[in-house]
Amino acid sequence: MKSIILSIALFLTGVSLINAQDFEVAPISLHFTSNPGESQTKTVTVKNHGNKEISIALTLKDYLVDKEGERKIMPAESAKNSIAKWITVNPSYLNINPNKSQTVQLRYQPPNDDYSSKWGILSVATAKEQTSFSADKELSAGIGVYGRIDVNLSHTPQSEMNKDQRIKISNLREITSSEDSVRKFSVHIDNLGDILAQCEVYLIASNLQNLNEKKFPKEKFVAYPESSREIELTIPKDKLSKGKYSLSAILDYGSNESLEGTQTTIEVE
Repeated sequence: MKSIILSIALFLTGVSLINAQDFEVAPISLHFTSNPGESQTKTVTVKNHGNKEISIALTLKDYLVDKEGERKIMPAESAKNSIAKWITVNPSYLNINPNKSQTVQLRYQPPNDDYSSKWGILSVATAKEQTSFSADKELSAGIGVYGRIDVNLSHTPQSEMNKDQRIKISNLREITSSEDSVRKFSVHIDNLGDILAQCEVYLIASNLQNLNEKKFPKEKFVAYPESSREIELTIPKDKLSKGKYSLSAILDYGSNESLEGTQTTIEVE
C-alpha cells in the first residue's frame, strides 16, 4: 500500500510548513473496474501524525492533461470523462485525534451502457472553520483549506480491460540543446480509443556497424482517451561508443497486439 506524508507534499508544492500538521493518506491511487451499472467500494485511510486534533475535508475534482502531461485542476463534474458524478464519499469531513486514523469509503457506480474510462481526484485537505469575517470569499461554507494530498481516481470497466486498444507512437526526434548533460528525445503518443491505458516507452540503440544493441530504462505514463501527448526520453552521453545507430522508441501498453515503435538514426561522435 502506497502512502505519502504531507510534509513531503508541502515541500514539493512550495507550501509553507508553518503551523502545518502532518497527516498521511493511503493509498494515493484507486482504480475501479466495475462494469456499467455495477457498484464497487474502495477505502482510503487518513492518519493524523501530529500532536493535535485535525479536521479533514474530502472533495472530488476533475482534471485535464495537456500534451506535456501537466494537469489542470477543474471543478467536479465539469470534464467529459469526470468520475465525480458517479462516486459517493462517506464521510466527507473528518475530525481525527492525534496518532489516530479514520477510514473513508468511496462507492462508485458507473452509468449504464457507458464503457469509457473515467478519472479525477479526491482532494484530502486539512481544514479550519472560519468566521464569516475571516473566511476567504472564494471558499464556501467558511472552510479554509491548508495542506492537501490528492488521491488519483480512475475507472476502466473490467469487460474492456483485455480488449485491443488503439495507441500509436510516432515522430521520434532529438531535442537536445547545448546546455543539456544528456541527449534528449521526444516521441508523440496518440490514444485513439476511449480507454485509459497504463503505458511504458523505452529506447533501443542498435549500432549499424556491429549490430550491438543497448536498451535504456522505461518511462511510465498514462495515455488518456482521445488525447495526444509528448513523452521525453534521455540517453546519457557516455553510454554509447562512437558510431552510427538506429534508434527505436518502443511503446508497450499491454495490448494483445505487437509492440508499437518508431525509429530514427543518430550519430555519436
